[in-house]
Amino acid sequence: MDITERRSIAEERDGLLDRERAQNERLRSLDRLKDEFVALVSHELRTPLTSIRGYLELVMDEGEQLSKEHREFLKIVDRNADRLLHLVSDLLLVAQADAGRLTFDWTAVELVPLVTQCVQAALPAAEEAGVELVFSSESSEPIAGDPARIAQLLDNLISNAIKFTPAGGHVHVVVDSSPDCAVIEVRDTGFGIAPEDQEQLFERFFRTRSANEMAIAGTGLGLSIAKAIVEAHGGSIGVESAENHGTTFRVELPAGVPEPAPAAARVSAVRRPPPDAAVDASATRAAQQNDREENYPGADEFCRSLRSNPSRRCYVELWRLDRCR
Repeated sequence: MDITERRSIAEERDGLLDRERAQNERLRSLDRLKDEFVALVSHELRTPLTSIRGYLELVMDEGEQLSKEHREFLKIVDRNADRLLHLVSDLLLVAQADAGRLTFDWTAVELVPLVTQCVQAALPAAEEAGVELVFSSESSEPIAGDPARIAQLLDNLISNAIKFTPAGGHVHVVVDSSPDCAVIEVRDTGFGIAPEDQEQLFERFFRTRSANEMAIAGTGLGLSIAKAIVEAHGGSIGVESAENHGTTFRVELPAGVPEPAPAAARVSAVRRPPPDAAVDASATRAAQQNDREENYPGADEFCRSLRSNPSRRCYVELWRLDRCR
C-alpha cells in the first residue's frame, strides 16, 4: 500500500469520525430540546389543570341542585383531571431530575412514622383491590432526607405493588436498619417481573410486558422517579423478582445527620407579592418570567426558536395532535 492510498484511507476515516461526531451532537441537541419541551409543556399545563380541579370542587360542594347523574359526570371529569395532573407533575419531576434541579428540604426523617402514614394512605386502594397490606418495622435511626420526597418514593412503590398483585395477595412493607443505612423493602406476592424486563425497569416510560398484556394503568414514570429520589439521597434501589412469584423492591438510604442541599438541588422560590398587595398584569408577567428563568433555563430561548423555526413549530404541532388522538 503506497502513501497515496494510506492518505486516502486516513482522510476517509477522519471524514467518517467527523460525521459521527456531528450526528452525536445533533442527537444530544435533540435530546436537550425534548427535555426542555417536556418541562415547559408540563409547567404550563399544571396551572390550568389545578384551576379546573378547584372549580370542579366548588361546583360539586355548592351545587345542591345538581342531579345525581350530573354529579357522577363531574366526578368522572374530576377523576380524569386528577390523573392528568399527576401525569403532568411526574413529567415535570422527571425533567427536573434529568436537569439536576430537583428541590429538597433536608431534615432529620423518622422513617417508621412516615412509612406508617404512607401505608395507611394506601389501605383504601388495597382493600378495593382485595389485597392485604401490612407494615412491620425493626429498629430505625433517623436519616437525612426530604420527607415529602421519601413519601413520594414510598407511594410509588406501594401503589405499584398493589396494582400488580391479584386479589387475595399480600403486600408487606418493612423498615429495618444496618450500621450505615436504613432499609425499606416493599414485598408483594404478585405477578412478578420477567428477567429481560428487570434490566429496563427504571427507565423512563418503560412498561413491562405483563403490564401491557393485562392493560394495567400507568405511565412508566413511577420507578424512574423513585430511582431519582433515592439517588438524590445518596442511596440505592434494587429489585428481586421472578414471574408468578412476586417482587421485592429494596431501598437503602444512608444514615446520618441532615446536610445542606446540594447547589444543583436548590431552586429559588418564585418571587411573589404580599397577599394584600395590588398586583397588576405587568407584575404577574414578571413573576412568570422569573419562574421560567429560574426553574426552566432555556425555556424562553426554546419558545423563541419555535417562533422563528417553521419546521420545529410543525413538529411540535404534530406532536400535540398525536397526543390528542
